[in-house]
Amino acid sequence: MNKRFLLLLLAISAISKIGAQINFENLTEEQIYRKGNKYNVWSITAGYGPVIYYVDVVDYTFFPKEEWRFGPSLNVARQFGRSWAIDANFMMANMYGQKYSRYFEGDFLDFSINGTAYLNQLIIGGPMRDKWNLYFKFGFGVNFFRSMQKWQDGVSKPWEAHDPIWCGIIFFDVPSGYIHNYSDWNYDDYLVMGYNRQTLKKEKRQAELVLPIGVGVKYRVNKSFDLGFDISYRSLRADNLDVDMTGADNDAYMYTSLNLTYKIGKKDKRHASWTYKDFNIDYSKKRGKDPMTEKLDSLYQQLAHLAANNMVINDTILIPGRTDIKPALNVSVFFDFDKSTITEASHRAIINIANYMTSNPDVKVGIRGFCDERGNVEYNIKLSERRCAAVKDVLVNEYGISPERLTIHPYGKSNLLSDTSRKPSRGEHLVNRRVDVFTEEN
Repeated sequence: MNKRFLLLLLAISAISKIGAQINFENLTEEQIYRKGNKYNVWSITAGYGPVIYYVDVVDYTFFPKEEWRFGPSLNVARQFGRSWAIDANFMMANMYGQKYSRYFEGDFLDFSINGTAYLNQLIIGGPMRDKWNLYFKFGFGVNFFRSMQKWQDGVSKPWEAHDPIWCGIIFFDVPSGYIHNYSDWNYDDYLVMGYNRQTLKKEKRQAELVLPIGVGVKYRVNKSFDLGFDISYRSLRADNLDVDMTGADNDAYMYTSLNLTYKIGKKDKRHASWTYKDFNIDYSKKRGKDPMTEKLDSLYQQLAHLAANNMVINDTILIPGRTDIKPALNVSVFFDFDKSTITEASHRAIINIANYMTSNPDVKVGIRGFCDERGNVEYNIKLSERRCAAVKDVLVNEYGISPERLTIHPYGKSNLLSDTSRKPSRGEHLVNRRVDVFTEEN
């Protein structure tokens, strides 16, 4: 038994070599898991592979020398967050094992409920290389089986399991100290489960509790399909799968399958198991406990008011004795933490930009995006680029400004307006989460 669990641990170690550190440089908005957003959470998986039996009537330790048995499986899973899932699993297979001149055969139906933990999600916060998920499974279920123990010339009877076993010219006695549990069999009954002991006609299947534990790996093909490899060790709570109840351990079997997963849901959304942890996810919790929160909110409201109402002089100013002088454009659009969404206050600021550019059709502007200093350089460059693109999108698609007049300059967390790393107040983070729109020199 311990050797088989060691085999599982070795499989975990081998599969984990696929892993790599998360690279936030190329993450898109859909890849980041945010509470409140909708993701695909249902999936169905079909698999097929060999079933290896660890019972008394087999002549191997780990793998059969011949007479392999295979079976299909079907799995319906529901994801909870990024890291956990629950599934209902069904599998079936024929059974066979031989030892000396005895052998058993039969078939089973296995139904189980399992919990799944995605190890890479728990350890590194996302898929490995955006293509691999490694998981651990555990659960409980019921095995419904029919089985019969046979000699080469017919079905065995209880006295044959107790008496010395004849194999060629040698007698093999049943080892002393082993359990002999045939007390409810008559002398002339056949050694069968799920059959009538006298007529061998099929009856209700024998039902036993089964405890599955396993590991697996999934490869993301696209938003709809995954390929996978799964190993599960399934231990019965009884010693009767082969109708040989003289052993010391409960019976068990190993199921190894190649499988295909279909992720149910909208094709424009990711499955939750293939999203990444929001590395700033703890900010909101910390913010709620921060005594500076109220000051931050107050400062935000003041800046939003300024952004909406103190932007641009819309018309030219006539100064007596001089030509018309046009004021330069200088507008700031502010954003929420780790967001690129245009708020209502931000939209009012963009209206002023659109009015100015409509009144001055020859003017070209630069859109410069900034972030606060939290997060790595690559991620913040991408975030500031998304913020610039959001402002440009409103100007082009809602106000008809030519895209050739707009140039994006993402700066990330460089050129901070307020160096909050040297100041205790978080209220000054907001001034760095902005897009500045300036008139560019011709």
